[in-house]
Amino acid sequence: MLELFSLKGKVALVTGASRGLGRPMAEGLARAGAHVVLVARDAARLETVRDAIVAEGGAATVLPLDLAAEEAVRAGIRSVGKALGTIDICVNNAGIINWQPVLDSDLADFDAIMNTNVRATFVVAQECAALMRAAGRGGRIVNISSVLASLGRAKLHAYCSSKSAIVGLTRSLAAELGRENITANVIAPGYFVTDINASLTSRPGYVEAVDGVTPMRRWGRPEELVGTLIYLASDASSFVTGQLIHVDGGISSTFTFELAA
Repeated sequence: MLELFSLKGKVALVTGASRGLGRPMAEGLARAGAHVVLVARDAARLETVRDAIVAEGGAATVLPLDLAAEEAVRAGIRSVGKALGTIDICVNNAGIINWQPVLDSDLADFDAIMNTNVRATFVVAQECAALMRAAGRGGRIVNISSVLASLGRAKLHAYCSSKSAIVGLTRSLAAELGRENITANVIAPGYFVTDINASLTSRPGYVEAVDGVTPMRRWGRPEELVGTLIYLASDASSFVTGQLIHVDGGISSTFTFELAA
């Protein structure tokens, strides 16, 4: 039964792999047997992640890329496909966020978030899908969205828009690529303790406020995304596509509050 979750012999590409949620996901894929291609801008950080994977007996390749540079991204992914034979698993995790009141928002900020979170996801998925199609053995596309794809949040207009767009993009990919045994699914994390949320967790009372509306009464740990990712990347999910899976402690599907005694 556990063989269903094995990624032995697979090649997995992970964007945003140098830190945050990306690093534990990349390490988890490697532990499951995949050769992981680590993508981010900071080569030194990527090398640290690669060294950690290799030290555990895994395999990894560093691919420093600025996801805003379309041609470099396309060329980089194609070079990996040539060197490693194909890419079996594509994990689009990289993303940025910025808080701006709606009347103070500017299009440059909106475009930057949409370009990184949505446009780059499309470009990476497109290139990986081309390699999967050429190899003829199917594949897995897993795009990382957010609980805010389903829940609006003040001052995060561009971010919420981008994470909703990822869901629509993924479902379209699923509809088109399914006949070739290429699945496309979305993981929507809730509140996790990562560096991208450092500005939030440093606010007095913020951690406790999120705890209070989360049924599990805590923030997620980055490694808690790994099981869902392995499931969607493996044969265990061979007939699952076009799905949005929340990993959020229940915050997206419940309403919780404390009643006074």
